[in-house]
Amino acid sequence: MFERKEPNKSNKSKKGILSPSETMDELVKMNESDTTEDLEKLMNEFNAFNELNDGVNLVHDLLIQAKPRVADMPIPTELDDRIQKGLTKGIKAQKVWHFRKWTTLVACFLMVAFITTARVSLAVAAVLHQIPGLGYIVELINYDKGLQSAVENDLILPLGASDEHENIVFTVDGIIMDEASLVIFYTVENKRGEGTFDFSEVRLFDEMGEPLKEISIGHSSSGEPDEDGDGKIQSRINVNFYDNTVIPNRLSLKVKLREIFQDVPFDPSSQLPSTWEITIPVDKDKFVGMKTVYEINQSVVIEGQRITFEKLTVYPTRMALNISYDPANSKKIFAFDDLTLVNEEGEEWGRIINGVSGSYPDENREILFFQSNYFTQSKKLFLRGKSIRAMDKESLRITLDLEKDRILVGPLNLVLDQVIKNPSEKKKELIFSLKTNPMYDEKRGFGVFPFEFIDARGNSFEINGQSTATHSDKPGYDKTLWLTLPDNQSYQSPITFKIQDYPSRITGEFDIRIK
Repeated sequence: MFERKEPNKSNKSKKGILSPSETMDELVKMNESDTTEDLEKLMNEFNAFNELNDGVNLVHDLLIQAKPRVADMPIPTELDDRIQKGLTKGIKAQKVWHFRKWTTLVACFLMVAFITTARVSLAVAAVLHQIPGLGYIVELINYDKGLQSAVENDLILPLGASDEHENIVFTVDGIIMDEASLVIFYTVENKRGEGTFDFSEVRLFDEMGEPLKEISIGHSSSGEPDEDGDGKIQSRINVNFYDNTVIPNRLSLKVKLREIFQDVPFDPSSQLPSTWEITIPVDKDKFVGMKTVYEINQSVVIEGQRITFEKLTVYPTRMALNISYDPANSKKIFAFDDLTLVNEEGEEWGRIINGVSGSYPDENREILFFQSNYFTQSKKLFLRGKSIRAMDKESLRITLDLEKDRILVGPLNLVLDQVIKNPSEKKKELIFSLKTNPMYDEKRGFGVFPFEFIDARGNSFEINGQSTATHSDKPGYDKTLWLTLPDNQSYQSPITFKIQDYPSRITGEFDIRIK
């Protein structure tokens, strides 16, 4: 039913770097010839790691204690105003970094959840802090069990390759790579003294200088330098490979940067003229064949909607679940609320929440990405869920009359509250209230509207952006949605959007054994 190639156990730790198992073994195996200085140095390092773990535990306990107080904490009015201004800049993207447009309150809840469910182990922290320049990665993978396992199993490659232009240094500190994806950890250092910079363009090329085909690239917007105030931004780029992607022996990463100005939308003039370029070596012997394929081919019917789980492919960096929806279904399936993979001991692997979360080969097929359990020896594996966001296919549109400022056609529980025109910025802001299900949606933002709409003449236009706040001042409603329209184009009212996500659901518990 499946094949698996075991990881190459011949890979040795680099000189001067302790692997997870070696961290304690070195203390036990030290012989009489080891100097007192070496022993003291190793003990100091080990104690530092223990202090790091104690610190994480302390933060965890404090956050848990603070959660009730945070839930009751009033959010200043100006907070959502500032968030809204920043989030309506309208970055059009693939299915990447979904629903990162939330308020600070939600971020607090998510922080509690992340630390509770996926704290970085001492072994992972030990590995990363032993490698110069990679210590910050602990924070970037502390909620991804798959990437933590990849680090523990020697799949992280330190690079430390830099390129400098215009007093800005772009460094690729390290990568994690397999046949499914490439995770690039990077630092942007600003030597100018002032200004914040972010990517305006990220591209990958093969060894012949040709753009790499059949990939998708996602990256987060840091927006602010780190807390140290040293002008550095450290984050990650996620590259998604597909079945027909040809991975070359060498990659060239080219990025362009733009300067970020507070409360100012993207302007082409903010892009810097230089291109930063880093060569990334590809060691295919390290990861080729490292995958396990489970053929599932089982269907469930939830409230008359047939869903088929076709196969699960497990790589070191992630798991990919192929799903198909019956074209005869009367409803459009938006998303699964609680789909998880569980082993015989009850350990769960959830969806990837910071990176490429999935892809849509076509309207009736979807590939969902989960945190990887490649290095976990489970005897059994189950796919479980019970709640699915879905809506009748005949109801998938919202039509707005912009002359009378009202919804002509739309779903229940969505109302248009206010229209704000801003002639100086040539834009129009629409503010909606949305009623959701507190059981599932308390921590969730909704990208209800796509980035395109059709006007009365049938012409297509793009919005400037949208965002969600996790509260509403309107009695009986839970969230506030902002939609920003360009007000300098000749679209004719009414305009129509095709709904891309909505808090309406079908429910029915299912439990499918995969292994």
